[in-house]
Amino acid sequence: MGVDASQLTTEDHASADRAQQLLAGRFHGAPSLYVQMRSWKYFVVGVEEGYDTTWVFEYLSDIDCRDWLHEALPILTPAMRMFCRERLEPLDARYRAATGPVKPLDAQAGPRPERERWWRDRYPLLIDHDENVELPADWSPAPRRIT
Repeated sequence: MGVDASQLTTEDHASADRAQQLLAGRFHGAPSLYVQMRSWKYFVVGVEEGYDTTWVFEYLSDIDCRDWLHEALPILTPAMRMFCRERLEPLDARYRAATGPVKPLDAQAGPRPERERWWRDRYPLLIDHDENVELPADWSPAPRRIT
């Protein structure tokens, strides 16, 4: 079955603290594992509900929390890693369902092979679009707009 939070040990929580400390320099601060998990969840929900393109310039920056989680997983104990994966996998599936693959800007290139950090190669399919904000060229075909 799954790993319940009550089953996590002091060692498991210490591994989350270790990840926080080790990744602080590369990610401009030291958010906790739980903050990053919550950030990914809220980001996914926002994409599902219609990404507000007022913040389109922040889109890839918002995805940093998923990069952090990707880098933290190998640092965690097996139990903590399982705990996280059990929560990440459904969120990742929801993100895939609410996004499409970005179109390579080089038309000759063809479809881009999936990278390890696949979430960076996707864009929201539903947007709350401000007509004055230019969408990234690789968000093609154009996302559907909330009316």
